[in-house]
Amino acid sequence: MNVAHSQQRTHDEIEAAAQQLQDLWGRLASTHTMIGGGCSCGVGGVAVVLGDFEQDIVDYVQAEAERNRRTDVLALLDSAAREGERWSISRLLSRFAGRDATFDACPAQFILERLTGTLRSFDKLHGGR
Repeated sequence: MNVAHSQQRTHDEIEAAAQQLQDLWGRLASTHTMIGGGCSCGVGGVAVVLGDFEQDIVDYVQAEAERNRRTDVLALLDSAAREGERWSISRLLSRFAGRDATFDACPAQFILERLTGTLRSFDKLHGGR
């Protein structure tokens, strides 16, 4: 969803959405799933933890920001989602979920919209609900 076409969220709404995603990510990150089981690729089935996709998920958000020329989003990702050389979804969501959190709502909304779609998709496919 393009931010220009969506309604701007308030800080309170962003905090609430981030808390919900943080809870969802906490549950999903430790969920095991089978990859390749019963498919024609020849792999007998490998169990992975969905948390193993954390780098890919944030890389996707970063690529979307680059594609949309959103330097504000890139700066926020770099300051809020990095733990050394690795991305941290938990760290990022904590930045938005804290009561005394300070962040620009526009790039935060861009990030949350993409994370919401991605994490809900994982939940639908692998969350067991």
